[in-house]
Amino acid sequence: MEDGTETGGELQFPHANIVAARAVTGVLESSVGPLSHDTLIAGRPSGDREPGEPPTRVDTISSDGATILEELPIEHPMGPIIRRLIAPERPGTTDVVGEIVPDGITTTVVLLGALLEEGERLIEMGVHPTTIEQGYSVGLEHVEETMQALSKPLDSFAEPTAAAEMVARSAMTGNDIGNARVAWASGAVEAARQIGMPDEETLAVRQIRSGSITDSRLVSGTVLDRNDICHDRMPRRVEDANVLVLSGFKRGKANDGKTGGLQDPDFQQDGERIIVDSPDEIEAFDDVFVRRREQVVDGLVEAGVDVVVTRTGITDAYQELLVEHGIMGIRGVNRLKLAQLASATGATPVVDPTDVTPADLGYAGLVEQQVIDQRQDRRKRRRMMVFDECPDPDSMTFLLQGVHGQLGEQAATEIRKAVAAVATANGDTRGPPGVLPGGGATELELANSLRDAALDADGREQLALEAFADATERFVSTLARNAGMDPLTTLTNLREATTNATNGTTPGLVLPDKRVDDVLEAGLLDPTGVRLRCYRHAVDVALLVLRVDDAIDATFTDEPTDPGDAIYDEHAENHQEYLDERNDTIWHQ
Repeated sequence: MEDGTETGGELQFPHANIVAARAVTGVLESSVGPLSHDTLIAGRPSGDREPGEPPTRVDTISSDGATILEELPIEHPMGPIIRRLIAPERPGTTDVVGEIVPDGITTTVVLLGALLEEGERLIEMGVHPTTIEQGYSVGLEHVEETMQALSKPLDSFAEPTAAAEMVARSAMTGNDIGNARVAWASGAVEAARQIGMPDEETLAVRQIRSGSITDSRLVSGTVLDRNDICHDRMPRRVEDANVLVLSGFKRGKANDGKTGGLQDPDFQQDGERIIVDSPDEIEAFDDVFVRRREQVVDGLVEAGVDVVVTRTGITDAYQELLVEHGIMGIRGVNRLKLAQLASATGATPVVDPTDVTPADLGYAGLVEQQVIDQRQDRRKRRRMMVFDECPDPDSMTFLLQGVHGQLGEQAATEIRKAVAAVATANGDTRGPPGVLPGGGATELELANSLRDAALDADGREQLALEAFADATERFVSTLARNAGMDPLTTLTNLREATTNATNGTTPGLVLPDKRVDDVLEAGLLDPTGVRLRCYRHAVDVALLVLRVDDAIDATFTDEPTDPGDAIYDEHAENHQEYLDERNDTIWHQ
């Protein structure tokens, strides 16, 4: 075996890892572009079921690269490495749907596959992996410089808001649920302008089954979709509302009067006994609570409270007092939604209801109870509370209607991606601000820049730069292939259009129209920070794969490794024997 790639018909390093990594990237190639295809990931049968109960499984259908990468069952050691390095922010430890959803995952994985395929071709030609690593590192520097030269700030466009909406639509390309991409783009721009880069507290996405997906909208505030007013005689609509947020109490401290809600203190919390000698003492003891409740509610009225929202409960006695004063009460709101409400209205969460001041209150132009979904097996319909028209909210809510389940989760993911893309273009992240032309136009410019740099490179590093350029153009070929176009013909036409482009035009592949035209005029814009991150991550993982030249069992014993215990079957246990038999490799020739 003169090329060092096979021994006894088995792959050797780094080819074994390259093949494994390319197997992962091949799954995501069909998810690139606006005419991408969905991938079905069959769920594994659940092992936790009652005797006699049939096995159940949940299948995933998606064209979102992060979702596919997360759900894909990968047993090879390279799989978790790719998943961890490319998508470190993918949610999985949170119950918030699409809490932080990075864009460009599919692009990153496809670029990684192309870089590894080109690297494997160079290795077969006798180029050492170290030389390829050096060439790819130099190539990444040229990519960064070229992107900075091509990048344009949003305020340089004649209509910056329209340009920002183009960025939002591009982020949702290929996942246009309900043909709502255009309508959602304006909401994404407004949300990014107001809150910047979204997180679980600053951007909420609520899903309700009722209504149509076209009724979905951005709420300048928050929506409590699992809560309702706690008494039927309370007002259902309050305008110009002053909002009080009562947060939860610390455990073990309920008997100090800071109940975290509108409840009577529990004097038995510390195990103390209260001895009562007569019925008059019981009545006197009750009078203490009555006077305290009246003082608390009088304090709320004096502070100007119109709506009180609590983390814990509101007892019946407090409800009656609130009704008498026309105050709306909402109880049992979870911690995250309570934090979102406080951020939206500008309220300061209060623990002690006896210590409320006007400065603690937030404001909402409208607080309204709305009827939504039909409850399962019940005649009554669900209700939700909408806090809207907050003047300067630090938290906003997308209210998705007519969606649920996987469709709702995918819609929530796309909305968060759109807001994050606009925020990135605005410069609200550590990455560079600005936008780049889409439709493969940027890739063509990068490929030309890399080939120009290759002319000045020395030795075999020139081959690595040329390979980087070919890998970059392969992304454009993937776009064309997924659109049903001939990749070679399309790439040739794009090269010719780029060469003959006049000032002010940026030729690229305009989809779904399947034509070569000016991508800026077609509204295809990508955030510079996202695109740059794609290339950095792809190169980082490619270099990592190329550096690995051996695998061993992490359990060290004095006994030889049993067959099947090695990470790569027999590769690890045969590797030392192979090196002992050979005194040189292709790198020594």
